[in-house]
Amino acid sequence: MPGRVRNYRWLSVAAITVLPALASGHVAPSRDDNNRYVKLTPMGDRVRVAYTVFYGDNPGRVVRRAIDTNRDGAIAADEAQAFANQVADEVGRAVEVTIDGAAQPIHWAHILPGMGSAETAAGAFSIDLVAWLCLPSLRGTHHVTLRDQFRIPKPGETEIHVEDSPGVTIDHTHVGRHQSSEHIYKFLGPGGALSDDGLDLTFTAGDRAAVMTDATCAGVTTSEEPRATPTLAAWILAAVGAGAAVLGYVALRRRRKS
Repeated sequence: MPGRVRNYRWLSVAAITVLPALASGHVAPSRDDNNRYVKLTPMGDRVRVAYTVFYGDNPGRVVRRAIDTNRDGAIAADEAQAFANQVADEVGRAVEVTIDGAAQPIHWAHILPGMGSAETAAGAFSIDLVAWLCLPSLRGTHHVTLRDQFRIPKPGETEIHVEDSPGVTIDHTHVGRHQSSEHIYKFLGPGGALSDDGLDLTFTAGDRAAVMTDATCAGVTTSEEPRATPTLAAWILAAVGAGAAVLGYVALRRRRKS
């Protein structure tokens, strides 16, 4: 039992550490708008991109009716996943990323529908996406650009956040003419400067920056020996825990309203 408790505690810490973009403090759904939250986390061999589309109460209720393709009043797991896959495809085609001048296509490693409730008549829900973008070389200084031209219906708030990780220093960020020492940028409407000018990021991954042990970025080479090697399973569990945390918050908020 003590070992099991330690595992649960570790899982909670991991989930907090790598929460998707919703962890910026804006987890409450909007009433009439749809929001998006993007978080970039540079590491020693890759950049983690977490992208959340958060449908508001009223537009979410409308979209739920379309997701319920068999019209039985409930959203089955396969219906939710089909819609999440559709959103993932649209976002993947609309987000343009370069690393050190080379284009990096988006391939989502995780596509998570966060419906909260299976009822078609329910409201807000989220689609959480995670991608790993490999660096051309381990650690060192790298330059990333990101433009997001995804046209979310009834757009409300867009937020993009660049966070450091152990051994990584964020040297510089700006979105168009906007600069933030906290590397957090917020826009209202379709996307603003993130759509037009995009995010410009420079970071330096030191010799203690984490390098994953999975094969996703196996082609990234250097003469160094990796020092920090978290497993891919740990990040997957963290992403699942993050989705559960968001859904729990939304459910609690609804109970307080009722």
